[in-house]
Amino acid sequence: MTKNTVTQPSEFLKDCMAEAVIKLLEQQPLEKIQVKQICDASGYHRASWFRAFHSKNEAVIYHMIRLWEKWSDRHGIAIQDDFVIDNAEAFFQYNYEIRNTTSLLYRRGLMTELASSFTNVLIDRHADDPIRAYQSSIFAFALFGILREWIIRDFDQSPTEMARILRSATARMV
Repeated sequence: MTKNTVTQPSEFLKDCMAEAVIKLLEQQPLEKIQVKQICDASGYHRASWFRAFHSKNEAVIYHMIRLWEKWSDRHGIAIQDDFVIDNAEAFFQYNYEIRNTTSLLYRRGLMTELASSFTNVLIDRHADDPIRAYQSSIFAFALFGILREWIIRDFDQSPTEMARILRSATARMV
């Protein structure tokens, strides 16, 4: 007798489906996108979608986290280990390179999903030191606020200029 087991969806499957959601966002708001459209665009079945994600919002967050993971791997960056103002230019460079996607999320009213993806990457949730945990939260949300403003301003400044602005702004806060 064989045992019925539910297999976990592969990263490739999840990547394809999440990317399909982003592509469909270019045409219509998230709430109008149907699972059938996602499955047709990704080439996977409906059952695969429901094994991979609980919601379209979750797929957007997953996509943004995966974009960061792939970019940071290519650039040898591990933000969660020690993300400080001195290496903020990498954060801005990444966001500048994916500005079409972040602008799309802004236009579609998905800033909560964007914030969730960045806090997932930036906040050290396993810190035993409460001070470090609070510091990483403050830094992550400050960066997100600056990113939001940069998106609104249509990425008018360079990543280097944004890092300078961050250093200047935080120096005034202390």
